[in-house]
Amino acid sequence: MISRWQFFLLTINYILGTTFFVLISRLVKQGGQDTWLMPLWAGSFGILCALFWMVLFRWHPGKSLPQIALAVCGRPLGTAMSMLFFFYFSVLAGWVLRNLSDFMNATIMPETPKSVFHISFLLVACYTVALGVESVARLNQLVTPFLFFPFWFVLLLAAVNWDWNRFQPVLASEIWRNMLEAHFFLGFPYMETFAMTMFLPLVKQDGNRAFVLGIATATLSLSMTLFMIIGLLGVDRASRLTYPIYIVVQEVAIGEMIVNIHSVISVVLLILIFIKLLVLVYGAYESLRHVFRPKRQWPHFLALTLLLSGIAASIYENPIQNGEWNEKYTFAFDSFFVLFLPFLLLAASWLRRKFNRRNHWNKRSAN
Repeated sequence: MISRWQFFLLTINYILGTTFFVLISRLVKQGGQDTWLMPLWAGSFGILCALFWMVLFRWHPGKSLPQIALAVCGRPLGTAMSMLFFFYFSVLAGWVLRNLSDFMNATIMPETPKSVFHISFLLVACYTVALGVESVARLNQLVTPFLFFPFWFVLLLAAVNWDWNRFQPVLASEIWRNMLEAHFFLGFPYMETFAMTMFLPLVKQDGNRAFVLGIATATLSLSMTLFMIIGLLGVDRASRLTYPIYIVVQEVAIGEMIVNIHSVISVVLLILIFIKLLVLVYGAYESLRHVFRPKRQWPHFLALTLLLSGIAASIYENPIQNGEWNEKYTFAFDSFFVLFLPFLLLAASWLRRKFNRRNHWNKRSAN
């Protein structure tokens, strides 16, 4: 079991994870100088999705997602639905791994094969998940202060390059139309928070409030980060860079004593993406465990490592293709797994409750 505070921190770091890697420049290009408003409406949608999922878990207290599918749909259909959730978590984990290796090749280690990063991070992730949900939550709780303070400290140091003129003209970039066109932002990262529901039954007392507050806090962090990026780099420059945050930190000058401060922020970003990977590996493994009930863990973790590294190596050819997929298909892809399938479970649960209630009254009338 984990505490509400641990679940709150886990939700924040999961949302921020790959968002800093992949979305910053695309969002700035889409929203212009008013981009910092976009997380506010996308985060509101994420909270609505979380409230929708909570209804399902309230109807099945103490049960995880695969357990609900097996209980509501029976063994054959429940297994099929659990495997769909396993597929969803595995694809997301493959995406995260590939984003990570792209970042490492582009900034720090350009000659190292991507598969080396994939296997290395997966082995550590599988080992942590094998130790249990408490290990995942405690690790995240331990590293969070070392992520939060260096990140914002470095961004504040970069404020010497701040220019308020980069926000002019205010609210003149058709921000409302741009928000509707950027529907991929709803899918990634907010609809992907569906993976966090795998932890909901394991939170002491009630984790619902921590879940909603975590999404709201991550939304404010994203909005503030975009505000800083625009003020420091401007719209034109930030939209042309692959990793704007990394460039902002590279240009910070603190004197000769600290010459590689950008390596600090690289470590922060890598830990954030590793936490997201931990959550997804946990979700994928738990989906398998509830269906197949293995006596030993290591064969499943070995197979999971091989599968996820294969997905990461082949999921897209280059970051441009990744961006096109995000813009065209992310919302539809996520909607099937996080809206349609939970809606089916809710509908089936409602029918089962109604059927059981009618049988109960029929038996009482017969007696």
